[in-house]
Amino acid sequence: MALFYRKALLCVSVLLILSAILLYAGLLFSIHETAFLPHEHSDINWFYGTEPPDQQQGDKVFVLNSGETSQPITFDFLVSTEERYPYTSFIVNLSEPQDVSDLVDLSVYSRVSFGVKCEPKNILVFALYTYVDNVTTLGKPETYRVSLDFLTCNKQSSRISFELKDLDSADWWLERYGLAYTDRTADLRRTHGFSINNSLQSPRGSRSRIEISDLVLVSENYSYFGCSVAITAVAWLALAYFFMRLYVQEKIRRAKEQINMNRPLIAYQKLSIKQQSDDPKSALLSHIAVEYINPEINIESAAATLGTTRSKINKILKAELGLTFTAYVNKLRLAEAARLLIEEQHLSVKQIALGVGFANVTYFNALFKKEYGCAPKTFRLNSFKTPEA
Repeated sequence: MALFYRKALLCVSVLLILSAILLYAGLLFSIHETAFLPHEHSDINWFYGTEPPDQQQGDKVFVLNSGETSQPITFDFLVSTEERYPYTSFIVNLSEPQDVSDLVDLSVYSRVSFGVKCEPKNILVFALYTYVDNVTTLGKPETYRVSLDFLTCNKQSSRISFELKDLDSADWWLERYGLAYTDRTADLRRTHGFSINNSLQSPRGSRSRIEISDLVLVSENYSYFGCSVAITAVAWLALAYFFMRLYVQEKIRRAKEQINMNRPLIAYQKLSIKQQSDDPKSALLSHIAVEYINPEINIESAAATLGTTRSKINKILKAELGLTFTAYVNKLRLAEAARLLIEEQHLSVKQIALGVGFANVTYFNALFKKEYGCAPKTFRLNSFKTPEA
């Protein structure tokens, strides 16, 4: 069995590695990222804008790197101390629509993700702009639905992700255009763009630097991962079935080896039946050879029948066979049961157990499994019928 277990361990180890590779590949194929930066290598044709456009106002945006050829996008906000509601914004426009059909469909994406670094510490607004029927007018950015969330950043770069469907419509925008507070879902199929804006808690009166890097849209299709899980599960089930069959076959092989090892006992038994002698050893072996199928046989009854003692019987059997009385009787019974299981297919396990001298079938099953490594039914199902001589 040692060789079997080594092979099993090797196969399990190989399958573990292959499973890990397959699951990882499934996960990689399930998650796809569409990069914005640098712009010249991006699959998305975007362009940036700023608000307010008039740099003479109190609120200003200074673009130091637009991300055209390198990243990160770098810009400074100068938020006025005089305005009650100051507004500065770096906008990523996805289209310059002349018609609603020119707007970009982001419904295939689940989230937007980017690295951000600010100095000094800042609280910013991420805003998404989508088209709304009977409200939005092309060419008027303020009429697009504003769906937003907040983020905190500092001089240590951090990774930020927003689920696009979880962005919440701004209450002030709903009030401005007379929409119900319950109408908060953005139509991602008609997206104009998104932006990074200051918040009311942004630093005022001095320039705040913001760096945006590794800006990506993430799409997720876990059917690939599901397929890899299914394939992995089937592979493990197949391996389990394969090794179960091999295990049973190995047990049967070892059981047959054990039967062959017990053949000398059977031959000894038959020889003992033929030998009739007054010699105590021959008399004892002949008695056991004839009476082992009797469920009532025990060392006390044998001693009484043969006119000897327990100790003499055990001494003879230890010297002759290296077994105790009970162990020898059970060896004979189990060897005969194994033969009958193969050769007498019409007999049930219970009939065979009772026929070879076991009064309890459960006890027989336990002893048989201990001796041959498998249950009697398993042994029978996986053995060839011995041809008659």
